[in-house]
This record gives sequence, structure tokens and C-alpha cells, in this order.
Amino acid sequence: MKILILNWRDVRHPRAGGAELRLQAVYAPLVAAGHEVILYCSSFDGGSERECIAGIEIYRQGGEVSFFFHVLKNMKYWIQTHQPDVVVEDLNKLPLYTPLFYKGPLLIQMHHLWGHAVFKEAPWWVALPVWLAEQSIRWAYKHCFFTVVSPSTARELQALGIAADQMQVIYNGADLTHYHPVAEEKKAQLVWIGRLQKYKGPIEAIQVLELLHAEFPELELVILGDGPYRAKVKAYAAARALPVRLAGFVGRSKKIEVLQRAAVHIQTSWKEGWGLSIIEANACGCPVVAHDTAGLCDSVVDGQSGLLYRYGDIADAAAIVRRVLRNEALSKRLATQGLERAAEFSWARNSQEIFALLERVMQESDDAA
Repeated sequence: MKILILNWRDVRHPRAGGAELRLQAVYAPLVAAGHEVILYCSSFDGGSERECIAGIEIYRQGGEVSFFFHVLKNMKYWIQTHQPDVVVEDLNKLPLYTPLFYKGPLLIQMHHLWGHAVFKEAPWWVALPVWLAEQSIRWAYKHCFFTVVSPSTARELQALGIAADQMQVIYNGADLTHYHPVAEEKKAQLVWIGRLQKYKGPIEAIQVLELLHAEFPELELVILGDGPYRAKVKAYAAARALPVRLAGFVGRSKKIEVLQRAAVHIQTSWKEGWGLSIIEANACGCPVVAHDTAGLCDSVVDGQSGLLYRYGDIADAAAIVRRVLRNEALSKRLATQGLERAAEFSWARNSQEIFALLERVMQESDDAA
């Protein structure tokens, strides 16, 4: 099978996130199994125009904004050149409108919609066009097959008019080879992981620490990740003289080390497609406290693999973290049940499920021709 993928970024892009990590984890095994995978994405400073990563042939075209216009201009040429059996659009951030230019077998993979959360992230004159672009999914992608990473995203698509039988939930996998617990004492440490953007809630994580600081003066918040909101996060913590350490982007081994020793992984994002860091924390035996919002309410089994705090209620988040810090039995139970939860997920199974769905898309496209 020859698979042509369109995505805004690849796994080596400086702003790569969970979508890109998942793409690499899912499609690289298909290359190893003898299939051909070609990815078109945006370029970045220092990135070569063409690169092969774990067998995936990557072509970088245009920048963060101009990639959209490269797709519109060159999609037909790329399809004629590569003659793929199936095309995959990773509908991530903004639609590339593949169905308007390609009528063959097509799969749309999606992590989450911005919805009204985009107005929390950006000024209205930026947020409004993004919101309107998402609304166009209801007509531009009306007859497409979708794969989504959570029931939350499936419900969002249904609200846009995409039929339930046109989508399949395929959860993200987990790497239990590298992510695992250790028999070491926990540190007085909260860990927050993610790209530093406003909607991801790093300020809210600091507010949780602020509410707990008098009672737990030794408690530190470690923020793993980088992004455009870093300066504001740093200034917010400094103005309150709180023990917040911005570690920046770290490699997998360092992230695992922090998760294995932290007392709590706190996830304060206002919107997610799934919440990969939650499963990673589960796999490392780190208790999870997360926002009861789209995506996170799917990755956390509340009361078992983690605890959810009320939407937008930072005081509730702090109260729940306090319970975990004060109650060793609760902390150990969450760690144990979290590890059981993480064991339910597998990148290998995820890859097999995607391949089966691609075969179904190809078959149904042939039947409709």
C-alpha cells in the first residue's frame, strides 16, 4: 500500500506535538511491514527539504502559513507523481480541504477541534477565522471517513454534522518499554507537560501551586515544554516568588525521569484531543490530576487512573492535589490503577487499527466508483 499524508508538521519540527509523535509512531511500523509512506508538511529553519525518518519519506514545503497554499497549488501534482493508493489528511489546526481536490480513497485523521477554546488562545480577529474554518468541515468534509483519538472529538464532529458511521475512534498508544515506574520515593514536585500556549493552562498550574504553597512550602512545580507563552509564564511565577522551574523542552529519558519521581502530574489544558502525557504519567506510576474537559475526560478514568477537577475550578484542582499529597494510600492506588490503564494502550495495535481502516476506506471507495 502506498500512503500519502498531508500534515502541517513532521516529528522533527521545532513545534511538533502529540499529533506528530502519533503520526510517526503509527505509520513507521507500516513502512517496516513493507508499505510506502510519504509525508508532505511545512518546512522549518535547519530542516532539509527532503528527509527519511524511520522509512517515512518527508517532503517539506513552505512555512507555517504558506504550507496551506503549497497544498492548494501542488496537491494534484503530488498525487500524480506518487500515485498513492490512499491519501490521509491530518486535520490539525486548520483544514487543508483535501476533499475539494482529490476524489480517491481519503481518510481524515483528527485529534481535536479548537471550538470556542480558540478565543481563549488568540485575539478575536485571529480566533474568528480559525473558528469559521472549523465550521466549514460540515460541508467540505461531509462525506469523508474520519479517525479520531477520543469520544470527545467524535461528539464534536457529530455536532458539525459528520455521521457517526463515518468515524472510528482509535486511541493513542503507549510505550511501556521506556515508560515505567521505579521503586523510589516521590519528590515534593508537581509536573506539568505541554507546549507553552495560553489554552494549555500553564498559568493555571501555577495558580494551583500558589494555593498550596503556604501549606506545602517545599512543593515545586516543574514545567516541561516550550512555546510562545513562555515569557508570560515565567513572569507570572516570578511576580509571585513561587518555586516554578521552567525546564524547557526535554528529551524522552529526562521526561520519564521526572514523571517517575514527581508526586503529581497536573494537566490543566482547557481543551485536548486525548492527553498523551496522562497515559505517559500513568505508565510511570505518577498520580494524575486533570481538568474535566474534552479529551482529558477520556484519557482519565476518574477515581481510578486519575482524578478530574471541576471545569475552570482552580480551587477544586488545588483541593484534589492536596488530597493526593496528604493521602499516601490514595497516591499509591492511583499509581497502581494508572499503570493498569496505560497497559490497555499499544502503538502496535494502534498501527494495525489504522491500517485496517485504510483498507476499509480503499474498499468502500472502490465500491462507490
